[in-house]
Amino acid sequence: MAVYCKSLSFRYDWKRLWQMVSGIHYETPQDTVKEELLNVSNELQAGVLQFKPKSASNLQLEELLKEKKQEKLLPFTERLQELLNLESAQCWEILCYYLTKEYRGSASLLTQLISTETNMAKLLEDIRHYYSLERMIVLKIVKNLLVFYKVANHPYHNEYKQVVEKITLPRLLDSYLNQLDSLINELPPRKLLAGECFYSPEKLTSWSERNAREINEVLHILLLLTEHIALDFCHIKRLFATIKQHSFGRIQNYLDESNAYHQELIKNLTYSELVLLLKCLSFDHPKQNAQLVEKIIEELHVEIANMHHRPEHGPLLLVWMLLRLRGTNDADDAPSLLRCRQLAKRAVELKCFVQMHTIVTHAMFADDSLLSRIVRKTIYNQLCYLCELFDGDGSCARYEGIYELLCELLSWPQLAKEFCNCEDGVRSLYNTLLENFPLEFVNLAKLAQALTKAGQGSYIKNQLESLPMLALLYDERQQKLNELGSDEYELTNAVQPFPRIDYTLPVGTTCTAVQHASGFYMHFRCNVNFFNALHHEINCLLRDKAQLHGDFDSNERILRVEAGLKYLVLTVQRTKTIDGISAEMVHPTEMCVDLLSKFKSVPCPPDGLLSSCLNVCTALLPLVDEEIFRRVSNLDILPTISNGSLQDYKLYASASYFESRFLGSVIDNVEKKQERYEFLMAYLCFLRTYTKLKRKRYLQVELPGLIFLLRDVFPHLHTWHFKSQTEKNKIYFEVLSFICDLFDILGNNAEKNCVESKLLLNVCVYSLLNLDNGLILLRYCALVDLHLNTLNSFYFICRFVGVGNAFVQYTMELETNWMQQQPYGLMMLVRLSMRILMQVLCLKSHVYSSDSLSPLEALIYTQPKQRDTLRIIPTVCSYMSNIFDRWLPIASCRLLKRIALEFNMSLLACLDMEADQIRLTFMQKLPDELESDSVKIAILELVDACIAKQPGVTEAFFKVNYGHDRRSFFGKECTPSIGDSIVTYMKEFLDALEAEPLTIQQMLPSKIMNILHSLWKHNLQMLVDELLKKPHFWTKLCSPLFTEPTAQPQVRVYTQLMNIVAIEAYSMGSKQNDELRDVLKKFFDRDCFQKWLNYVFDMPKVPAAAQNKNDDLPDWICCLQSFKDLIIILLKKQPNFITIPDAQFKQLAQKCLSVLVDRAEYLEDMRPFIMLAELYIFLILRFKHAYTSNSEEEQKLMEQLLQLMSRICSCYEDLHVRAKEACLAIITKCAHLYTNLLVRDSSIALRFLNSVVSIICTELQNMEKSVNLDQQSQIHSPPHECNGKASTNSLILCLNLLKAVATIFNNDGPGNWDLPFVSVRLFQRLLRCVSYTLPLHRNRVLTVQLLDVLIVFAKSNCSVEFLHCDVGEHLWLKMLPPRELLQSRYEFNKTTTDMWTMEEWWPIYARGIELVNIIFDNHKKCFLQDALQFVGIHEVYLVDSLLLGKQSLEPAAMQLIKASISLVASLTEHHKEWTQDHSASLYNLMSAVQSLMCHATSMFHQQRNLKCLLAGRRSQLEILRNTESLIIDDDIINACNDLTDIIIYCVKALLKFSPDLLYLLCSNIYEPHKWQPLLDVKFGAPKLSEGNVTLTFGMVLNMVSIYVKALNMQNHGFNEVPLNVLPTLGDSDVTSNVSTNNSLTGDTSRGQRSFTKSLSVNSIASAACPSSELLANLDGQLCLVALEHLLMLVASQSIYVIRSLDLEPRWKQIVRRDISSELLSFHEFVRRRVIVDYRDSRCQWVRRKHGLLKLKHAEVVSPAPSQRTATDVVRRSSSTTNELRVNVVRRLHLQQQQHAPQPSESNFEVTQMLSPIAAPYSAAAGHNMEASTPQAVMELGATPRGPLENRKRYLAQHQSLEDGEPLLIELQYFAPTTSTGYNELSQVQLVEEDYLQLMSALFGVIPQSEPARESSSAV
Repeated sequence: MAVYCKSLSFRYDWKRLWQMVSGIHYETPQDTVKEELLNVSNELQAGVLQFKPKSASNLQLEELLKEKKQEKLLPFTERLQELLNLESAQCWEILCYYLTKEYRGSASLLTQLISTETNMAKLLEDIRHYYSLERMIVLKIVKNLLVFYKVANHPYHNEYKQVVEKITLPRLLDSYLNQLDSLINELPPRKLLAGECFYSPEKLTSWSERNAREINEVLHILLLLTEHIALDFCHIKRLFATIKQHSFGRIQNYLDESNAYHQELIKNLTYSELVLLLKCLSFDHPKQNAQLVEKIIEELHVEIANMHHRPEHGPLLLVWMLLRLRGTNDADDAPSLLRCRQLAKRAVELKCFVQMHTIVTHAMFADDSLLSRIVRKTIYNQLCYLCELFDGDGSCARYEGIYELLCELLSWPQLAKEFCNCEDGVRSLYNTLLENFPLEFVNLAKLAQALTKAGQGSYIKNQLESLPMLALLYDERQQKLNELGSDEYELTNAVQPFPRIDYTLPVGTTCTAVQHASGFYMHFRCNVNFFNALHHEINCLLRDKAQLHGDFDSNERILRVEAGLKYLVLTVQRTKTIDGISAEMVHPTEMCVDLLSKFKSVPCPPDGLLSSCLNVCTALLPLVDEEIFRRVSNLDILPTISNGSLQDYKLYASASYFESRFLGSVIDNVEKKQERYEFLMAYLCFLRTYTKLKRKRYLQVELPGLIFLLRDVFPHLHTWHFKSQTEKNKIYFEVLSFICDLFDILGNNAEKNCVESKLLLNVCVYSLLNLDNGLILLRYCALVDLHLNTLNSFYFICRFVGVGNAFVQYTMELETNWMQQQPYGLMMLVRLSMRILMQVLCLKSHVYSSDSLSPLEALIYTQPKQRDTLRIIPTVCSYMSNIFDRWLPIASCRLLKRIALEFNMSLLACLDMEADQIRLTFMQKLPDELESDSVKIAILELVDACIAKQPGVTEAFFKVNYGHDRRSFFGKECTPSIGDSIVTYMKEFLDALEAEPLTIQQMLPSKIMNILHSLWKHNLQMLVDELLKKPHFWTKLCSPLFTEPTAQPQVRVYTQLMNIVAIEAYSMGSKQNDELRDVLKKFFDRDCFQKWLNYVFDMPKVPAAAQNKNDDLPDWICCLQSFKDLIIILLKKQPNFITIPDAQFKQLAQKCLSVLVDRAEYLEDMRPFIMLAELYIFLILRFKHAYTSNSEEEQKLMEQLLQLMSRICSCYEDLHVRAKEACLAIITKCAHLYTNLLVRDSSIALRFLNSVVSIICTELQNMEKSVNLDQQSQIHSPPHECNGKASTNSLILCLNLLKAVATIFNNDGPGNWDLPFVSVRLFQRLLRCVSYTLPLHRNRVLTVQLLDVLIVFAKSNCSVEFLHCDVGEHLWLKMLPPRELLQSRYEFNKTTTDMWTMEEWWPIYARGIELVNIIFDNHKKCFLQDALQFVGIHEVYLVDSLLLGKQSLEPAAMQLIKASISLVASLTEHHKEWTQDHSASLYNLMSAVQSLMCHATSMFHQQRNLKCLLAGRRSQLEILRNTESLIIDDDIINACNDLTDIIIYCVKALLKFSPDLLYLLCSNIYEPHKWQPLLDVKFGAPKLSEGNVTLTFGMVLNMVSIYVKALNMQNHGFNEVPLNVLPTLGDSDVTSNVSTNNSLTGDTSRGQRSFTKSLSVNSIASAACPSSELLANLDGQLCLVALEHLLMLVASQSIYVIRSLDLEPRWKQIVRRDISSELLSFHEFVRRRVIVDYRDSRCQWVRRKHGLLKLKHAEVVSPAPSQRTATDVVRRSSSTTNELRVNVVRRLHLQQQQHAPQPSESNFEVTQMLSPIAAPYSAAAGHNMEASTPQAVMELGATPRGPLENRKRYLAQHQSLEDGEPLLIELQYFAPTTSTGYNELSQVQLVEEDYLQLMSALFGVIPQSEPARESSSAV
C-alpha cells in the first residue's frame, strides 16, 4: 500500500487530527497542536467547501490513474467518483487514505471486493462513510475552536485562540454562511438521481442524511459565531433568506417524514435554524443598536408577521414582538402596540412556551456545552423581557407551558444562580407562585426541584420553609374576618388550616380576598412551611383514597403529592445527617410508607406516586437504613426469594425460589401500557443505593434484585415500548451499573469467605454465562444488526459489546457534542458491557471447569467462517480505531487480553485478520509519540497475554515470517513485511535502558520487561533472536541491576530481570554465554552485591493481606522469590558457569540466617520466612564444613540457630508445611556442620536437644491425633488418603533429624544425652506410631523412616529402653504382611497405585527383622523370649524370606534375605531354648537355611540367572533372549558379595548344629547320637536344577575352591596381625622378639576392586569356578571370612562323617579322597601365602614364633567388670563384614578364659567378643610379643573348661588418631597354666595366619586317618 501514499503529502488525516487537537486525549504537546492547526487553517476556514465537486477540475480520472500506474483500479475509482461527486485528485486521495488507514481486510479480500459490481457495493459504502466522517470532523474541529478558545481551563485554549485569530471570525462567518447556502442548495450526484447505481435509493437517502447533518453542524457553528461576533444587517438578512428558503429545514426532497430518524433530522434542522434566528434577533441592549434594529424590522417585518402557520413560528413571533417593543417606540404608538399584541396572541396560540420548552429539552441542547448554554440563555433572556413588560399583574403565569419552561431553564447552575441573585425578570413568575400558595403547589414544587438540581437547594429550602402567604378557600364558618378596606380583611379567630397538623393562623392575621376560577380565596399574610402543606396533601390523599377510581394520572391531589415528594427526594438526598431533616419534613417522609401500603392494593396503582415514595425511602437509606429496610420489607412490594440451599446457585439462577411480587405486577399491568417505567427506575435506585451500603443482606435484597433484573428485565427490555430512547438506555445503564457494583463489592477480599456472597457471585456469573443476558451484553459490544429475530437475554451482553466501531462512529456523527458524552449514551453502555464481560470471563472458574465452554464463550469464540452475525472478537478489535472515546481502545485491548487468556482456541482465526493488519491495528500505536500511554500499556499487556496462550497472534506481533508466506496485492507479489513488530519497540527500549537504567522504573518500559519475562518464562526466546544476536544485549538488559535499587511502584521489573537471568542460566546447558557470565560477575561484585542484599532482605513486617487468586503479590515478596531462585540456579550451575565468590557467599549465608531469625519473630506473613528458610538450606548444603572462621562466629551462629529453634517450637503447629520442612532441614544440616560444638558445650547441647524433643513430640502428637481420627473414620467409611505426602514430609524430616542427633551424641556426646528422649517416652510413642503406619500403604515411606530411627536407637546406648516398651505387643502382629498382599501373587505390573506390592513390602519387613536382631544381639537372653515369639508368629514369612532368592535378588529382596538369615544365625546360639519353645519353626527355618545356602552357591555358576534375578521381572525376558556373552558389571559383583554374606550367615547357623571341632579333636568321650549330618556325601558342582537339592560336601568344597581362587587372583597377603594380647603380670618374665614390621600394613576396608586389576600369574585354577573377572573383583576380606567358616564346617562334618558308625567305609573313603583332592588349591594357597619360607620348611607344622609368656601357677583372677563409655563401641569401616565375621580362630585355639587383670589404660571390656577377621593392630595397645610354640600341638585329649559359646568374646577399639580411620583390634586373653613352675607351652602370641595353617594341617591329617583309630574311637 505504500505505492498509494506517495501523492498524499498535501492531504491531512482528519481523524488523526481530531484525536490530536480535540483535547479528548490530553497528552498531545501544545506546540504540536498549534503547529497542526495552523497548517490546516485554510482548510478549516473553507470547511466542506474544500471538497470540490467533480466538475471543479478538468483532470480526468483515467489520466490520473495512468500516471499512477493503477489502471486496474479505474472501474472501481470511477464508481467511487460518481458516488462521492469529487474531483479526480481528491477522489484518488480518499481511496488511498482509506486503504492505508482504515481498511483492515486482507489483500486477497480486497482483490475480490473490486472484481465485480456486486462486491464493490460494500467497499464503496465503507469509503463513502469514511468520506462523510472526514467532512464532519472538519466541521467539528472548527466548532471545537469556537467553543474552547476563550475557556481558560482548556489545555489548548491558547493554541485555539491563535488559530482563530489567524483565520479571524469575520472570515469564518462569511465562509460558513457560504457553506450553509452551498449545502442547502447542493444536489445529489447525477447517477444517484437517475437511479443508475446499485442500491440508488439507499445511497440517495444516505447522501441526504449526510447533507442534513452537515447543515445542522454549520448552523451550530454560525450560532457559536453569533456569540463571539455581532452579525450586521447583511448577514442577518442573508441568513433569514436562506432559512426561509429552507423553510426551517422542512424542505427535504429525499427524506421520508414517516421515518423516525428522518423526522429527528428535520426537527434538528428546524430547532437549529430557529434558535439561530432567535439569537440574531436577541439584543441585550436594543436601544444601543437602534439603527440596526430599525433596518431589521423594516426589512423583515412583513415576512415574519406572516409566519404563523407552524409551531416553530411561535417563538419567532414572540421574540419579534419583544424586539419591536424594546428596540422601537411601538409601545407608545397605539397601532404599533396593537400589531405587537396580535403577534403575541399568535405566538401564544402557537404555544410558543411549549415549543421553547421542547427546544431546550431536545437532545441537541440538553447538555452543558457552550452551544446549549447559548440557547438556554437566549430563551431565558426573552422570558425575562416578557416578564418585565407584561407580568406586572402576574398575568404571564397563565400562559401554557411557561412554568415548565422556567423550571427547565432554572435546572442549570448558571441560570439558577442568576435567578436567585436578581429581583426582576422571571422573578415575577416565582412571586406569583408565592402569592398563590398552595393553589400553585405543583409549579412551586417543580421550581424548587429545578433550583435544587442546579445547586441552589439551601436557598429554595429556606424560602419554602417560610413562605409569605397562604391562600385558603373562604369558609365563613371557620374564618371569622373583620374588613379593613377594599378586599382587605383581618382574622378574628385562630384557624387551623391543616387538620391534625400543628400549625395555626393566629388572630389578627391580615388577608386579601381574591377571586379564582375555582372559587373565592383568602390570601393570608403569614409564614407557612411548604412541608406542612405537603403533609396536609398526603393526609387528604390517604383520606380520599377510597373515592379514587383509577384515574390517577389526572387526579389533582395525586399530582400535587407526587410533585411535593419529588422535591422532598432531592432535599433528603442532599442532607448529610439525620439532623438535617426538619421536624416538618419528618411526617411526609414517614408517610411515604403509608402511601405505598395503601396504593399497592389498588388495581392500577399510580406508578408516579409510588415511585416518588420509594425514591424518598431510597434517599433515607444512607441516614436510617435499618428502619427503612424493615419498613419496606414489611410492605412485600419488592422481589424476594424463599429459603433454599445456599450451594445450589443454578436453581437460584433459574428463579426456582423467586417471586417478583408487587414490582412485577406494576411493570406488567401499568408501566408497560404507559410506556413509562418510573417505579422500575425507583427500584433500581433503591437496589443500587442499598447495595453500596454493604449491609450484607444478600438473600433479602441483592440476590432477589439480581434474579429479577437478569430474568424479567434485562433480557426483555428490547421488546418494551418507550416514549424516549434515553429512558430505555437509562434502564440499561442502571442494570449494568448494578452488576458492576456487585462485582466491585463481591470481589473485595473481605467478602470472599462469606457463603451468601459466594452464592450471589455464582448466580450472577452463571446467569450471564448461560442465560439470555450474556447475548444482550455482547450485542451492544458488537452490534451489526439491531433487528434480530431471536433476541434473548443472554444476547444483550453480546449486544452491547458487539456494537462495533463503525456503528459507534455513525452514532457519534448524529451527536451534537463530541466532547461531552451523554451519561446514558451508547458509548457508556458499550464500556460497561465490556467491563462486565471481562469480569465474567475472569470469574468463569467459579461455576465452570476450565475445560468446558459456557454458551456465552461459545458465542464469543465463534470463528468468522462459521455462521455468526455478531463477530465479537473482530468487532472488539475494531474499537482500536475509535476516535471519540479515549477509554474504548484501552477497554478493547483489555477485553482481548482476557479473551486471549481464557481462550483455548486460536484467537488469530477469530480475528479474521492477516498478520500485517494485526500489526497495523496495534503496533503502529507504539512508536507514535502522540499516542496515549494508557493505550500503549494496554497493547503491551495484550502482547504479554498472547505469549502464553496464543502463538498465532504472538507470531503476528513479533513479525515471524515464513518463506512460503507470500501473497498477491493488486496482482503484485510482495513479502508480508507491513508494519513494525514489537521487536522494533524493544530495540528502542534497550537503547534507552543503556542510556538511563532507571528508565525501567517507568510504566511503559516495565511493560516491555513484562513481555521479555513472558518470553523467557514460556521458552520463546527465539522470537527475539534478532535482539539476542546483537552485541551487548545482556549488558543493556541487566544495566538496572548495577544501579541503586529504589522502592518505586514499578520495582517488580527487577524481579522479572532476575527471573530472566535465572532462566537463561538454567537453560543454557553446555553452551557458554560469556557476556552473561561477565554480567553476573559484576553483579556479585562486593559493593553491588551488598546493595542488593540490603535491598532484598529489607522486608516490611505487615500482615499478609487476604488476596484473590488473581491478585498480585507485593513487590518485595516477588523480589525475594526471584533472588532466591537466581541464587539456587547459580549454585547448581557452579563451577561450570560461574562461581559465587567465597566472601560474598559467606556474607549471603550470614545475612540470610540473621534475617531468617529476625523474621521468625513475625510470622503473621509466613511467605518471606518460607523463602528465607528454603534459600538458607540451599546455601548451607554447599558447605562441607562450618563456614564460620573462628569460635566467636561459631558461637554466634549457634545462638541464632537456637533462637530459631526456640521460636519454631513455640509456634510449630501454626507453621506452614514448607516452613516446617525447611527449618527441619536447616537444623539437621547445622547439626552435622557443628557437631564438635554441640558435643563440646553441654549447655548448647541441652538447649538443642530440648528443642529437638519439642519438635518431634509435636509431630508425634499430630501423628497420634491422625491415628485416632482414622480409627474413628474407619467405623463409618474406609480410610482415605488423609495423611498424604504433604502431611508426612515434616515428620520424615523430624525422624532424619532424630537419627542425626542420635548418631552424633551416641558417639561423642555426654553420657546422659538420652535423658530428654526418655523423659517424654519417645521410644514408646515411636513404636505406637510405627504400629499404626505399618499396614497402611499410603504411609510406607513414613514407616521405613520410623523403623530406621528405631534401628539407630537400638544400636545406641538407648537400646535398653526397648526392653521396657513392649516391642512385641506393638510390632509382632503389625509386622505381618498386609492382607491384600497375602491374597495376591507375585505380580509383574501393579494393578493400582494404592495397593501393596511385594517390592514395597520387602524394605519394611527387612527393617523390622533387623530391629529384632539388633535388640536381641544387644540384650541376648533378656530379649530371647520376645525374639522367639516373633519367630513363632512369623515362621511362614521368615521361611518365605529365606527362599525369596529363588524369585528375586533385587536390592530390596537381598536386604530382606540378609536380615532374615542374620536373625536366624543369631538365634541359633540359643537353639536349645528355641527347640523347647518352637521346635517346628527351628526345623523349618534350618531347612530353609540349607536351601538358601544351596541356592546361593549355585548362583556363582549361574551368572545369567543371577542377572535375571537382579533385574527383576521387568527386564528378565531381554536378558534371557540376549545370546551375547554376559558382561560382568557392578551389579553382579555386588550381588556375589551379598551372596557371600549370606553363605557366611548360613554356615554360622549350621555350625551350631554340627559337632564342635575341638570337641571332636580333643574330647575323650565321643557321643555321635547328639548330632545329625548336615552335608550329604555327594560331590560335584551345584546343579542347574534346584529341585530337591541338598547341601553336599561337593558344594561346600567347590565354594572353598572359588574363594581360594579369588584370594589368589587378588594377591591376598597376610601381615601377621596379632589376634591376642599377652597380659603383663607382676613377676612375669616377658621377652620380646617381635619385629616392628608387625605393625599395620593391611587394608581391612571392604572396597570394590577395579576391573583392570592384573591377575596373579600364580593363581591356582579350579575346575568349576566363575569367571576370573568376577573373582578378581570380589571383596577379598569377605572371601577370607567365608573361607574360614566353610573350612570349619567341612572339617567338623568330615570328621563327624569319618567317625560315624552308620556310614559305610566306602563313603568314608570317598570323603577322605575328595577332601585330599579338592583342597589341593587350598593347601597350595596356605603354602604360598601363609607359611613363611615354604621352600626351606620341611614340615608344615612349623610356624613363626610371635611371642611367649612364661607364667607361674597362680590363683585364677576374676576379670574386673568394665565400665561402659561412649567410646566402647567402635566399628569397622564395613559394618556388614564385622557383623558376619565369626572368631573361628578362637573357636579352635583360644578356649581358656582370661584371668589376668585388664590394663587400666585400656577401656577393653572382657565381656565383648573378639572378631576373627584380620585387622591391623593398634600401636596404642603398647604390648610386646615374642616367639612361642603354637598351641595347636596341645594334646588332643585336653578337655575345654566350658562350653564354646561361653568362651567367645569380642572387643573393638578405635585406632589411634594418627592412623586416620577407626580399625578393629581383636585380642585374646589366655588363662595361666595350672602346672607349678614355668611351662613353655603355657601362653603364646597368635596371628591370623595360624588359623589357615592349622586348618591346612588338619585337612592334611584327615585323609590319612586310619580305620582302626576310627573303630577304637567309636568304642
